[in-house]
Amino acid sequence: MNWISYGDSEVNVFHPICEEALNRALDKLNLSNSYRVLHHQYTGSLEMDFVIQNTNTGKYLCVIEVKRTPQDVHSARYQYQAMSYVQMNAAVNEKPFYILTNLEYAFFFRYDPDRPRVFQQMLEPGLTHISDFANNNKSAFMDSLADYFTSRLSECIQNNYKYLMTLSQFAEHMEAIKNDSKKWKTHLAVMLYEYIRGSFTAIKRNDLHDIRLFHDDVMQICSEAIKVNFRDIFSYSDKEFEQKSGIANNILSDLFKFGEQNISGDSIAGILHQIASSGQEHEGEVPTDLELGMIISELAKHELDRDLADTDLVCDPAAGSGNLVTTAISRFNLTPKQILVNDVNPKLLELLSLRLGLNYATIISKDNSVKILNENISNLEKHLFNNVKVVVLNPPFVAGIQCVDKKPPLYGRIHELSGARAITKVGQMPLEAVFLELVVNLVPKGTVIACVFPKAHLNSRGQEAIAIRKMLIHEFGLRVVFTYPENDIFNNVTVSTCTLVGVTHKNDKTVKVISSYSEVPDLDIEDFTQSLDNDFSDDFAPLIPGVVSRKVSTFELIQNINDGWRELNSEMIEAIDFVKMNFKESPKFSTLETLGYDLKRGTAGNNGGSDVLFVDYEHKPSELSLSPSMRNAKYSNFQIDNGDSGFLDARKNKKSDIIRFISQRNSTTNDVGRQEKIAKSSEDIYKIVENESRQEFPKNSVLIPRAIRKEGKAYFANRDLFVSTNFLVCTPSSYREAILLSSWMNTVFYQLICEVSSTDQAGMRKMEVKDIRLTYVPDFSIVTDDDFKNIEESVTDLSFIVLKSPESRSLDEIWAKIIFGKDSDHKLSEAIRMLKFLANRRDSQ
Repeated sequence: MNWISYGDSEVNVFHPICEEALNRALDKLNLSNSYRVLHHQYTGSLEMDFVIQNTNTGKYLCVIEVKRTPQDVHSARYQYQAMSYVQMNAAVNEKPFYILTNLEYAFFFRYDPDRPRVFQQMLEPGLTHISDFANNNKSAFMDSLADYFTSRLSECIQNNYKYLMTLSQFAEHMEAIKNDSKKWKTHLAVMLYEYIRGSFTAIKRNDLHDIRLFHDDVMQICSEAIKVNFRDIFSYSDKEFEQKSGIANNILSDLFKFGEQNISGDSIAGILHQIASSGQEHEGEVPTDLELGMIISELAKHELDRDLADTDLVCDPAAGSGNLVTTAISRFNLTPKQILVNDVNPKLLELLSLRLGLNYATIISKDNSVKILNENISNLEKHLFNNVKVVVLNPPFVAGIQCVDKKPPLYGRIHELSGARAITKVGQMPLEAVFLELVVNLVPKGTVIACVFPKAHLNSRGQEAIAIRKMLIHEFGLRVVFTYPENDIFNNVTVSTCTLVGVTHKNDKTVKVISSYSEVPDLDIEDFTQSLDNDFSDDFAPLIPGVVSRKVSTFELIQNINDGWRELNSEMIEAIDFVKMNFKESPKFSTLETLGYDLKRGTAGNNGGSDVLFVDYEHKPSELSLSPSMRNAKYSNFQIDNGDSGFLDARKNKKSDIIRFISQRNSTTNDVGRQEKIAKSSEDIYKIVENESRQEFPKNSVLIPRAIRKEGKAYFANRDLFVSTNFLVCTPSSYREAILLSSWMNTVFYQLICEVSSTDQAGMRKMEVKDIRLTYVPDFSIVTDDDFKNIEESVTDLSFIVLKSPESRSLDEIWAKIIFGKDSDHKLSEAIRMLKFLANRRDSQ
């Protein structure tokens, strides 16, 4: 057994080794009196592993970030993370150098704002192989590591460095030709030939001749390469390839050398994915983080609970550049022939071929290779999946309104396969849900699917979310829900995600819920894996440090399909119980929907024209008259007078003045960065203004913001006004009821109810009409005239609740006494504590 293993915690084992080696390096350089090694230093809220600090000036010579595995060193995200530390340290940097290492391997970087991509900051010699844990005892390993740090720190002191141009030149070259399909395929084939040849040379495999022997004959180069495979890179045709590439010899030489150092292809695949998917993020093309991929593969393997047969397949039907399926290779010990992958983007096929091929660099051949498909998921034949036992999947995340044309082929294929209408054929269904349902119907019954999925679908009360939950129970066969903090996961995705594991068309009596409070990169994968065999209790209990778990009845989930699965959220259980005991089961309370109030969403701007409808009072043209309105939830007063902006009311202004104003706005509005829309004529916009001017809400309305992050609030309107779609509007029948309702909605108690009832959307508390209808409101008949007078006085100078640091105000105390009597102080303090916890937890994601 090795004296150190990848399963060891880098904090407990890797960090002490690194610190000792850094101190040895300072001693060797005679710098121990002027520099020191500092462990766990903060830059802002971020914690760096190590810095070398000048003891006289306090400034940093170099930042050293320590990771666990060689794959971590190649991780573009970890490289960016290390770069961000130096970037944030600008005021305290002596030199902007940084190192990313797992102690066996390392990259050396120098930050330069004029070279913004992290691979542009990579320094020669590129990837350095320091030593191996397995091949050395601790003493020999420490000597090698200290020697490495000695060389790098010496270069820092002397400011002696040279940027490694390979990846920068390669990226710039491919970026420039990405829109020329023929040139892209040609140049990629020629450059990757030399990269692959370099990788083969590193493992003493000499199948490929030097590229210079072919005199830039692209067809011969492809013919030479395809004899060992990589067919999706080198399948030559006159229609798709140019005959010559004209690529400079120095670029090819650099790529060969880089291949010798980077056999896996992870770095180059990451760069190509970034280029190929640029502008396609709205199509759902976002790579899976490798650390999350390892967890997903482990969860799938555990649920399969047996070894794969030689003919069994693991499939990724939306493989992207291969991050997710790559993690499955080691977890399932897969051979090339046990892998089936597909992606609809043809530019990603070369990346898949390169990356998956180099994962098997020693054995890849024409007859021993991964099966790679390039099809829309709806065109794949069911027989292709006959031997699939496991699916790992990060489906395309695309909002329903943005994928209207993409869903019909998927719905049609689901109907063809199942003989029934798709469960997800409801409303504005997001693409990821339809995609998953189709995969469920393509694979055999009993297939394990481990899937990244938006967490909001588990809680939302909309018809789409209800249909998704039905699909997850009855078709997907939900078995495991794994939730985690959003930090450092899917940085380019705005939705919060979780991981779901199911066994298709097979229900179990219970579903395992695993909730990590530790960030995914910080989880000890070996401890996590072993803990999956533990018995899960009915209540949340520690699984490993930083992770809790429970089991929940599948029947209970079925019962709560319409209301959402809030019981899966470990952080919210206490608050859910508090709301249930004190409001849901109290005879003093009922849901808002049972009280008969007219509750609807604001209308202004729903059909466009917001920049014309809402006008800043201070900059309005003198000839226009404006009506009160509320556009945003940034208004700081409880009572709305004129609102936060004026409304262009067609009833108060001449059509000619409005048309003139519209024309001026159309000529000056800056649309940079906005989603491109079909331009509306001035007459079209006038019709919108005219229609919206009939949509005024009456005096005594209560305005409830649909999305809140920092402050809990509701507004009381003391006059008729126009309201944007950012609000839900409730209109009680009297002033008294309106004051009581709006004041109650501003209490700590109601804001806690909202935290429980809402959907967390990337740290934003999001509520729709149905969510508000199901919140709890007291029976106002229990409010005496004296109580009402006190409430009325308390809202005259009401400060809205700061959700992350709520404090008891007179309004909270009045309502607490009305509801809880002698127990009011205790109930109020409990509500404040829970609200603070939930708001901080939500906003930290």
